[in-house]
Amino acid sequence: MNITNPHNFKKIFIGFNLTLIFLFPIQVLSKNVKIGLITSETQVTIGSDTDSSLINLHTNTIINKIKKKDSYVVQNVNGLIKVIHKKSNTVLGSFTGPIKLIPETETALVFCNKRWYRGELIILANDDKKNITIVNDIDLEKYLLSVVPSEMPSSWHKEVLKAQTVAARSYTLGYLGRRKNKGYDLESGVEDQVYLGVSSEKSSTSKAVKETQGVILVDKDNNPLIALYHSSGGGYTDSIENLWDEKPSEHIQPRPDYDDNSPHFKWYKKFSISEINKQLKSLEVGEIKDIIPLSKSVSNRITWLKIVGTNGETLIRGEEFRKFLKLPSSKFNISVEKTHVRFAGRGYGHGLGLSQWGAKTLADKRFTYDQILNHYYSGARLVKWTE
Repeated sequence: MNITNPHNFKKIFIGFNLTLIFLFPIQVLSKNVKIGLITSETQVTIGSDTDSSLINLHTNTIINKIKKKDSYVVQNVNGLIKVIHKKSNTVLGSFTGPIKLIPETETALVFCNKRWYRGELIILANDDKKNITIVNDIDLEKYLLSVVPSEMPSSWHKEVLKAQTVAARSYTLGYLGRRKNKGYDLESGVEDQVYLGVSSEKSSTSKAVKETQGVILVDKDNNPLIALYHSSGGGYTDSIENLWDEKPSEHIQPRPDYDDNSPHFKWYKKFSISEINKQLKSLEVGEIKDIIPLSKSVSNRITWLKIVGTNGETLIRGEEFRKFLKLPSSKFNISVEKTHVRFAGRGYGHGLGLSQWGAKTLADKRFTYDQILNHYYSGARLVKWTE
């Protein structure tokens, strides 16, 4: 959808020109977030750029005082965390854990396998008695310094960077504890939000974090909104209940998108039948004979398909099918031919909540971050907590 006249386009946003930002008590929200950095490696190297302490959280005792830039290897040996000084190969011991690496200053950095982070590190022994999990325990605002430029180009307009920041902050608080069965809150990859540590930080996105400090979206019950976002909506976003087997959200509903400038606004994919058979093997229907879309959402995303094979047939959600084939989106037309299957689609990602490329267009057309958020999260309120 092209926007040729911003004055006419702003008629769509009548009622969104003013946003009230309310004060919100901080005690109902956590200022720290725990991010899973490494979840399945047999040994990991850790350390800090300043003097630090290794604490056994199980016994609340100091294991060792460590010097800046000293490296330690941690391993899971039969369910215990073995700690080894890397240079001297001295074994400090084996511990039930968890173990925490705490720098002496708040501005210090910690490292994990050559990648640097703010905050502290927590070391966990996995139940398999072989692998180690490393968690970054970090202040929410410092976490966002890396998340925002990892999720969106830092060169984009400041208002879209602010919108992304508020969405990411809201997502974090809304999903706090999502991965608690693993010992942390969120993953550091696309399963939640991409988090690459200090190497990804940029001045423009750090400014967006600072200028929106504490600002989040809340739902009608004043709970932090799980502010889903994606790359490109392909002309229209969607609602949760259309695509996922999850509780509906009145704040994440189909909205017109303005992502014509996205490199994924239109896309085409072609697979051989043998590739399709390989990717869909786990469905256990045999050799694929046909793929039949059964229903579409109001925004034209495929919600259900029928997969027909030589050994039977099965129904599958469009989003699940998309992930099997690693398609850009579930908004596509499909053509099953004798030797190939062709897809012609639009958009990139699940299509829920804020569209990054659509939000970019709005920012470039002089819309403010609060107007952008009001468009993609209809009915949600912006609030700012205070001490």
